[in-house]
Amino acid sequence: MQQIVILGGGAAGLAAALAAAQSAPAGAVRVTVLDRNPRCGKKLLATGNGRCNLSNRHASPAHYHGRQPDFCRYALEQFSVADTLAFFSDLGLETVTEPDGKIYPRSNTANSVLDVLRYALEHPRLHLLSGDGVADLRKKGSTFSVTFTSGEKRSDINKVILACGGAAGSK
Repeated sequence: MQQIVILGGGAAGLAAALAAAQSAPAGAVRVTVLDRNPRCGKKLLATGNGRCNLSNRHASPAHYHGRQPDFCRYALEQFSVADTLAFFSDLGLETVTEPDGKIYPRSNTANSVLDVLRYALEHPRLHLLSGDGVADLRKKGSTFSVTFTSGEKRSDINKVILACGGAAGSK
């Protein structure tokens, strides 16, 4: 059985876990999400002032700023706004689009987004481990090993997905 570990239990990590579990035949994969926070998805609750702005109908490189606004083009071409809406619709989340193009859950609360993600993660191939950070990650040959801040170790991991987010959570 292939072992996949996802470092980060935010929106990206949870979505990656669902994609990894759904793309493999039954019994072929075990996906473990590791998050240092006591509860996965905690930062998701603060997005969009607690409303969780899922996407924007006008998402394109033309609306990004900075020295390299085109950096997002590849991601937007691989997983479009329509793909994002279909993903959440398949999970049972209803959405609304505001006149400026921003897309929110119909409930107008980030809790709804986290609830549908957590519900979908209740799957025998998916495991959430929270409240313990990763102190070390090593590759040896074709596998990885992880050492937690608590000292616990996991080895024989086939793939690692890094989805640990940015520094915004510390502010």
